[in-house]
Amino acid sequence: MTRGPFDFAVRRPGATLALVALAVLALLVHWAGAERVLAVDPSIRALLPRGGEELARFEDVRERFSSDDLLLVTWLGDGLCTPAGLAAFKRLARRIERLPGVEQVDSLARAVRTEVHADFTVVEPYLATLPTSAAAARALCAAARQDPLHAGYLVSRDGRGATIAVRFQPGLDARTLIARVRTIAAASRAAAGDIEEFVSGPLYARLEISRLLLADLYRVMPLAVAATLVVVLFGLRSVRGVVLPLAANGTALLAVLGVFVARGHTLNYVTVILPPTVYVVGFAYAIHVVGDFDRHYARGLERLAAARAALAEVVVPLSLTALTTALGFAALALSPIEAIGVFGGYAALGTACAWATALTVVPAGLVLLPARRPAGRPRAAARRVAALAALAERRGGRLVAAGAVLAALCVAALGRVEVGTDYLDNFAPDSELRRDFDRLNAVFAGAVPLQVVVESRDARPDTFKSPRALHALDALQRWLAAQPEVGGVYSLVDYVAELERVLAPELVDADPVPADAATVDHLVLLGASEDIRRFTDAAFARSLLQVRVRRVASAELNALADRIEQRLAALPPELRGYVTGSSYLIARTLDDVTRGQVTSLAAALLPIFLVLAALFRSLRLALVALVPNVLPILAFFAALGLSGVTLNLTTSLVASAVLGIAVDDSIHFFARLRAAAAAGADEAAALRAALTAVLRPVTLTTLGLVLGFATLVSGELRSQADFGLLAAFTLAVAWVLDLTLTPALAGRAGVARAARRGGA
Repeated sequence: MTRGPFDFAVRRPGATLALVALAVLALLVHWAGAERVLAVDPSIRALLPRGGEELARFEDVRERFSSDDLLLVTWLGDGLCTPAGLAAFKRLARRIERLPGVEQVDSLARAVRTEVHADFTVVEPYLATLPTSAAAARALCAAARQDPLHAGYLVSRDGRGATIAVRFQPGLDARTLIARVRTIAAASRAAAGDIEEFVSGPLYARLEISRLLLADLYRVMPLAVAATLVVVLFGLRSVRGVVLPLAANGTALLAVLGVFVARGHTLNYVTVILPPTVYVVGFAYAIHVVGDFDRHYARGLERLAAARAALAEVVVPLSLTALTTALGFAALALSPIEAIGVFGGYAALGTACAWATALTVVPAGLVLLPARRPAGRPRAAARRVAALAALAERRGGRLVAAGAVLAALCVAALGRVEVGTDYLDNFAPDSELRRDFDRLNAVFAGAVPLQVVVESRDARPDTFKSPRALHALDALQRWLAAQPEVGGVYSLVDYVAELERVLAPELVDADPVPADAATVDHLVLLGASEDIRRFTDAAFARSLLQVRVRRVASAELNALADRIEQRLAALPPELRGYVTGSSYLIARTLDDVTRGQVTSLAAALLPIFLVLAALFRSLRLALVALVPNVLPILAFFAALGLSGVTLNLTTSLVASAVLGIAVDDSIHFFARLRAAAAAGADEAAALRAALTAVLRPVTLTTLGLVLGFATLVSGELRSQADFGLLAAFTLAVAWVLDLTLTPALAGRAGVARAARRGGA
């Protein structure tokens, strides 16, 4: 037998395992030396595009104005508007301001109130001087709720609630950020006493998702691994069938995670799927090696000969599947979204590692570990193979027709697929987080911020002191406030109108905009505080409208943003505008990434097609072989459309993960079919040989992975449960097609005949 490049693993199994162990040990030492741990990053950085105009706008607005990625600390109840309640609220706000990593805090303790008396004007925060009587406290809350700059934002419209909006420094790492939020939540509980309080907002929801992502990963991943190993134990009925895939997969996963962590990466909404993806790929590779060994060992070969025969038989299809899978993942590394690029790069690395360990650790272990020849199973397996072969030969036409009908039905259901991500859907409707978020939306203007920027086209100073520009802002603000998703809008017009009310009440009329630019300039000069920087830059060439929205779903936010962009096109010719902000950018990115995943999935089929074309030396046969890989993906999208589950950032990863397994099984089948035919077997014999080689490993891997993915249902996040159920369903469909439609297509297309002729 000709020795291949991996023959060293069976000739020197002890040395092979020692080298692998040393490599893993060195990696672990390096990992420990890097002093990093596997953590989840809840920030929006990894979900933002690496560049582009929208990111540049977002960063510019954050620099010129402030970040809108807020943590909202809310107090509600009659006990707030009392001397004791307001004093406690102020103490909490001041304590939060002093925390390291906190960049800015907006609250009634800082919000400026302008009062004009007969001989003087007072411009100071609402809580600069704490009220000493119940009546004074109620009067202060009543004044705040009438303030158009703060009503619905810092104080509820009924005057019984107030929020502290916390902005953190952009460079704060995930662990520090989570620790700060916990400190703030604990301080709020301690300070509020009998007053109802809670922490909420988009940032807090993302933090909770991050915490649950890591908790689910640590809990569900072992369950998934255990489920696959139990299936293998009962399927292969040997300790080595459990130990060797676990050792190979564990080695590959450790290698990938070691590099991942050592290079400073953290898990996020996308990369959290990396560990199970690497495990899935490695599990399938290892089982194919063990399955081939058992088949040769059952025929009477000794351990060394059986391992060498299995290795020689499996190395080509395994290498081809690894190549196609790695290329598909590597295509994702070109994504403009950092999280997608990181996932694609490390998934490709994990595929390469799983391929290497399957062809080294597993054969070496097969030589070293004792084996018992199976009794009875070859005869039972032969009967199953014969039945499947007969089905393909006698009912091949009907199977192909059924596949065409299935494809047509799936395509018909594609129109019902909806794209969108709603991170609140991860939590149960009766969960505390959902309740608090809904309460915040109901009592205040809205929990989700959007930023709308209007600027002078030629950056002309004092543009937004002119009545024409301010009237344009006022009309835009009124239009925004009329949108059903919007709970409140705050703009420079509100600020100027408030200055006019306080400083020049004789000029107040139905029009909130002063009559001329000189009056605006005078009002700003006399009464403006640093608070005006919420709405305009220093040159008054750019103005910011702060919009509060009561919707979270990306589809709804994007629909609103699209309407706003259309309305901005109607601004006067000297003005232009755009939508930005953290919530907007996340929503836009999530949907773009989701759609991009579908595009990447289509692009991943190209290297698969090229590999199949090289294998068969025929474009026609490659297209035929591609069909069983496309159908499960169509079935997945059809399941989305029929079930009502959205195509979101999590579910869009199902197709990529499943495609690798479906491709592996198909390539193994066609490679074995071609090899048998090239060796002289006729059509029927070649079909039986291919089915004999793949039936057991394909069935075991599918059953194990279906159960493994199904364990995700035990997690707390709905998105992970959806991912698990959809992946299990799609894998089951792929298994059925691989054992029925694939042989039927192979027979109808004459794959074996083409192989005997040396290609077509």
